[in-house]
Order: sequence, then C-alpha cells, then structure tokens
Amino acid sequence: MDEFEKQGLIKKIQQKSGFDSLDGREKRVLLGGAIFVLSFFVLQLVILPLLDVRTDLETSIEKKSSELEKIKQLKGEYQRLKVQEGGIQAMIADRSPGFTLFTFLDKQVTEAQVKKQIKYMKPSTEEGDDNLNESMVEMKLQRITLKALVSFIMLVESEENVVSIRRISVQESGNEQGYLDVILQIITFELKG
Repeated sequence: MDEFEKQGLIKKIQQKSGFDSLDGREKRVLLGGAIFVLSFFVLQLVILPLLDVRTDLETSIEKKSSELEKIKQLKGEYQRLKVQEGGIQAMIADRSPGFTLFTFLDKQVTEAQVKKQIKYMKPSTEEGDDNLNESMVEMKLQRITLKALVSFIMLVESEENVVSIRRISVQESGNEQGYLDVILQIITFELKG
C-alpha cells in the first residue's frame, strides 16, 4: 500500500464511523476517551503485572536471604560443635582405661553413701554419628534426702570424665516428710571401636 491508498483508507474509516461529522469539542472528548481506555488497558495488561512480578521477586529475595542467614548460623553452630566434639574425644581418650559409666556410677553411689536408696540402674548404649556412641544409665533412687541427692549429683557430674545428667525427675516420697524419689538419666560418650 502506498501513502495515497493509506490516506484514502483512513478517510473512508472516518466517514463510515461518523468522526468527520463531529464538531471539534466532540472529537476531543472522543479522543480523550480513546486515550483513557487505551491507557487503562496498558496499565492493566502491562504495568500492573510487571509490578506484581517485581513484588513477588522482592518477597522471594527476602525469604531466600532469611534462609541464607539461618544456614550461616547453622553452619557456625555445626563448626562449633565439631570443635567441641574434638575436645570431647580428647577428654574421652584421657579417661582411665576400661572406663564404663555403670562402674563410674557404682563408685559414686558408694562414695555418696546412697547405695541403699537405689531401686534400679538400667544401662543402655545408642549408636551415634561419626566416632562417638552414647552410653546412658537410668537410675531410680527412693527415699533419699535432698542433701544426699545434691552430694551424689556433684559427684556424678564430671567434666573430666564427660559425664552429665540429661534428665532428672524429683518427687516427694510418699507420706514421709523430707525424703524424695528421684529418676536420673546419666549419659557419657564412648569412642567407637
């Protein structure tokens, strides 16, 4: 189509639409309305979807940044625990040969003079990750005084032997005033192999 044909086509469209019969004010209102409708469609179909995508991306970036910070914290904690594990392994290696948690506790019970209060001692071992296994003894002491319990706990908790109390449950012993029933979970670690 050459330029002359294009102008003729535009004239025909204007005549059929009645645009030429409108006065100047009506033409401006019609053009303003057409520009408004076109702007509305551009806004709805192009600009707002782009803004929504941008908002979604910003939200996603914030979420991923938060996850990255959490991962960094966990990495630091993992490294700290690995260093601590190396220290624990060194302490375990320094313990007396043949050390067992059950024997250690038997010795501490005798020293604290609470052997008669033992209802039971249940040893167990749990496979751990890497180079360490967890050894645990659950024991129940009945009719023990608070003073004897504190004395026993001070003897049991041993950083040197890597022995600690994981859980303790204390109740009053029946109707007797001043006596306690206690369940202790005492743990240590042992090198595998």
